[in-house]
Amino acid sequence: MHNSSLQHPNFCWLWIGQTFIYCASQFWFVALIWLVLQKTGSGLALGTVLMASAIPRGILMLVGGAISDRFPPNTIAAIATVANTLLSGSLALLLATNAFQLQGIILISGLFGISEAFLYPATLALLPRIIRKSRLAQANAWMQGSEQISNVLGPALAGIAIGILGLTPAFALNTALFAIGAGCIYLVRIRQSSITSPLEPHTLTKEIWEGLRYASQHPGIRISLLLIAMINFAILGPIVVSVAELVTLRLGGDATTFGYLQCAYGVGALAGVWLASQLGATKQLQTPLVLLATCLGTGLIALGFVFHTWTAAAIILAMGVGGGIVGVLALTWLQQETSIAMQGRMMSLVMFAAVALDPFSQAISGVLLDMSLTGLFLAAGATMLITALVSSLNGTSDRSL
Repeated sequence: MHNSSLQHPNFCWLWIGQTFIYCASQFWFVALIWLVLQKTGSGLALGTVLMASAIPRGILMLVGGAISDRFPPNTIAAIATVANTLLSGSLALLLATNAFQLQGIILISGLFGISEAFLYPATLALLPRIIRKSRLAQANAWMQGSEQISNVLGPALAGIAIGILGLTPAFALNTALFAIGAGCIYLVRIRQSSITSPLEPHTLTKEIWEGLRYASQHPGIRISLLLIAMINFAILGPIVVSVAELVTLRLGGDATTFGYLQCAYGVGALAGVWLASQLGATKQLQTPLVLLATCLGTGLIALGFVFHTWTAAAIILAMGVGGGIVGVLALTWLQQETSIAMQGRMMSLVMFAAVALDPFSQAISGVLLDMSLTGLFLAAGATMLITALVSSLNGTSDRSL
């Protein structure tokens, strides 16, 4: 990846800010998962906490995209990150005063999900506003590299911080990471939005419908969003919920081990990002997404029969390589296919596809986890392989993408 993108001041601030924000987000979820499991020991309780975040995030994601097309997305992203800073700090304060209650954690998790519904579309909509279309592939490689670096550092830092300092100082550190990210994003300067009409409920609804219509009329975008939704349904719940249980039940590990396994995916994805930067842009997405679904499904099934930490890490790392490659190809293709005026709404649809089924994935994962850890991995892997098979046999060929 050539370094010319980082020589652009706005892109540099965006890259640094996203790195801190995503690192803090990964840190948050690892610490939150470990906190709930340690306090309750219940997969169902964990699924409930994660659902509390996923439901409002999914419901409001399209609103966040429309808002990002109407107002400066750097301002929206900065405000949302400040909200995350306050929520993380509030949880640290609750722990410091021994005021832990599951209901309070559920509330904080729900507010965090609302904030994310505005944060992610705004962050993704920033890139096409500061980088020329001809350099989007290179810039996306850098941005995906930032995300994968965060996927490595965030979980590892959380595991180490929890293991050495404890949960309360760990959440205090998480708060500082969010605060730094908010400051960097605020320093990004872009052209103002061209939308000047008053913000009213019916106007916002109309703009959301325009985005949905835009995506539905583009066969490539429509099919890609469906594939992204199914991939995330099959993998997010099991990976988030069951890997922690895998560590404690079979691998005999602790929070540090859990953090290392989570960051193994990031290491693999970072390698995948580098490989994608060497491949250039893709003309269609169906084939890469089908191959990714096959890779992830096979990996999930294999995790159901793992009893050694190094084996689990190797499988998760390989899954990450596939995710990293397709992540760069997908974002670049979607940004190039989308007009600037629709970037926020299209990025919100991408995020919506990625998170809309989260509540169901996490709820089902929590229930299956209390029944059988191996069964959870097998069910998720089978879902992924079936998705790959059905998509490859779909009547819409790659030519229509």
